[in-house]
Amino acid sequence: MERYGVFKRFLKGGYLWVRPANDLTEAKTQMLDLAGTTGREHFVFDFVLRRSVATSLKDIKAAGSVAR
Repeated sequence: MERYGVFKRFLKGGYLWVRPANDLTEAKTQMLDLAGTTGREHFVFDFVLRRSVATSLKDIKAAGSVAR
């Protein structure tokens, strides 16, 4: 099983698993690509730590631009 999962967050608070990832860099890249494509917030969940470790909104604001 992969360590990370990329999830889409819905406006009403729900979320949907989108895809697995083997490392954090890969997961964050996928998350930002999906956020840029769908216009929805995405996040990376670490299954070992059992918590969210990255969100597209924070990473987009930190980069100062829209995700591609």
